[in-house]
Order: sequence, then structure tokens, then C-alpha cells
Amino acid sequence: MDQESWRRSDEPVDRLAEALDRLLDSPELGQIRGMLSDLHKSLGGHYGVNLTCLIDVFDRERQVALPLVNTGLSTTEAGEVYRMWNDSTPQRYVVDGEIEVVPHDRCPKCWGEWDFKWEHRLCPHCGASLGKDCKILLDSDVCPHCEKGKVSMDKPHCDRCGFEIDTALVSWG
Repeated sequence: MDQESWRRSDEPVDRLAEALDRLLDSPELGQIRGMLSDLHKSLGGHYGVNLTCLIDVFDRERQVALPLVNTGLSTTEAGEVYRMWNDSTPQRYVVDGEIEVVPHDRCPKCWGEWDFKWEHRLCPHCGASLGKDCKILLDSDVCPHCEKGKVSMDKPHCDRCGFEIDTALVSWG
């Protein structure tokens, strides 16, 4: 998604995510939580049960969806219901000279699932190559691997997790 579209979607997506949080944590869903636990127990505890709320953006021209919020309710092995979040933080990329923003587990070209780009450098859906067809844009000092430590052009090793940035795969901004 181009940078401007991502920026325009940020506040409405945050509002939707907050509303879903309130709804999923509300007493009104107590009965649903009980039914999820009952379903889990009826399956003998072998399977987990999930109620997923997904907000995605659908590109009509390309016929692909980009998930922006993925949250819901899940069951533990004991059948207890808990809140789950399966969102990925946004990552900025340079693709064909343009800045694209997608969740870090997605391809910036085709929006297909593509996690662990540092280890798997080809998108399994469109064949985009990290370092050639797209580069991770590092325009802050936040480590793109652990998202907690710091990296820089002068110090490409994360001070928190030790990850080393392969400079052929990034564009420093």
C-alpha cells in the first residue's frame, strides 16, 4: 500500500481496533466466550478454537487483501478463553522507487504472506527478491528484527538482539 494511503488509514484502523477490543472484552460477549469453551471441550481438548475478527483492505484491481487488524478469542489446552492478537507491525519498503507500507509478514509487491524475509529472500507468491525487487526502508534506528533495539549505518548490529543488518537488503532513509 502506498505510503499516503497507509497514513490515511492509520487513524480509522486504530479506532476500529479499539472498538473491537472493547467488544471482545465486554460482558455482553460472556455467552460467546462460554460457547467457545464448550466447543473446545466437546472436541475433547485436542483442538483449539478461535473466533477471529479480521479487518483487511481489498484491492479490487489486483484481487488481493491486506490484513490490517487480526484479533479475537482463542482457547487454551484447558479450554479457557483468552484474547489473542495476530497482527504484524507495519514495515516500510522501497519498491520501484516508491515507498510501500505493509505488515512486516507481507510482500510489499503482491501482499502475499512472506514472513522471515531476512532468511527467505524470495516472496513465495510473486518471486520478488529482497534486495533486488524491494528493500526494507530503515528510516529510524529501530531494529527491524526485534523492534526493540537500535541499529544504524555505522552500527548495523542490533544493540539488543545482536541481529546484523545485511546492507544489501535495506535502504537507509
